[in-house]
Amino acid sequence: MQAEKPLLTLAIPTYNRSGFLTQLLEVLSPQLAKETRVELLISDNSSPDDTPAVVQSFRDKGLSITYKRNETNIGADANFLQCYEMARGEYVWIVGDDDVIVPGGMSQILRVLEKREYDLVGVSGYGFRDAYVPPDPSRLKEKVAIFPKATDYALRVYTGLAFITGNILRKDKIESKPHLNFGDFVETNLIHLSWTYTLLSMEPKCILLRDPLIAIRNENTGGYGTCKVFGKNIRFMIQEVLGEESPVGRALLNRNLQSFLPWATVQDRSGKSIRNLPEDTETILRGLYGKSLRYWVFLWPALKLPLSLAKVWVFLIKVTGRVDRVIGYPLAR
Repeated sequence: MQAEKPLLTLAIPTYNRSGFLTQLLEVLSPQLAKETRVELLISDNSSPDDTPAVVQSFRDKGLSITYKRNETNIGADANFLQCYEMARGEYVWIVGDDDVIVPGGMSQILRVLEKREYDLVGVSGYGFRDAYVPPDPSRLKEKVAIFPKATDYALRVYTGLAFITGNILRKDKIESKPHLNFGDFVETNLIHLSWTYTLLSMEPKCILLRDPLIAIRNENTGGYGTCKVFGKNIRFMIQEVLGEESPVGRALLNRNLQSFLPWATVQDRSGKSIRNLPEDTETILRGLYGKSLRYWVFLWPALKLPLSLAKVWVFLIKVTGRVDRVIGYPLAR
């Protein structure tokens, strides 16, 4: 007989980071003790380190793990897709192997999921660099924000949609209707947005858990071009899945131009994105967005002003964004 369908599949794609995976599982294991509603899945992308031994050690301690080890490294996007496809749960949560789900985080999340009221659950977090330090339990007050429309959630979270650990999705809803082949988005570095955007296009019920339930390891990404991924590829995915003229698609593009890309541009100019690949930033972004007024108003000064003035410009943009948020995002809409 087929096992009962889990409420949630917690899937961890991993590659050659057994130390980080160990830390994640050490904090997660007590939270999953005797928890039958959660399927824990680890998709190992042919790690050359001791990842298999780490997984077996936690199995020996009683943690139930579905473990898939690829014969070869199929790439990060394909490994994310494998996690999504293997997930049996009503909801799917793909968690980065370098993030940590804080003590008490799973129980709060499951209390929300078991109500089955929401299709997209955003999970808030905080950053750390060296040693993981759990948050003060008094900070976990089960604060939430509920969004009546998908556009409202997209405006609030925007680039946070690209943070794979930050979103739990109702897979059953995504698969309830025909959709694009998610495999077509392999090599975008954003394949998880293909199913996230698909869900957003279905006008899901959205909630954001505002407590810091995940600890996010800072400065641990890279190996890609910022403009290629968050300028070109993200626009391509919005065009293909949502449509640029849809309310959600338009809101995401506007916030990207108004907030994220100016900030990312100045980060690159400041030398703070040392893990990212060098690019001809102005040529790429002007070719993509040069016909948009927002490019010239928000992004061009961040590209062309002297660096000290560009930093001031980004600060002013941040203030403008906060004001826009308070009054309901009329500028971003």
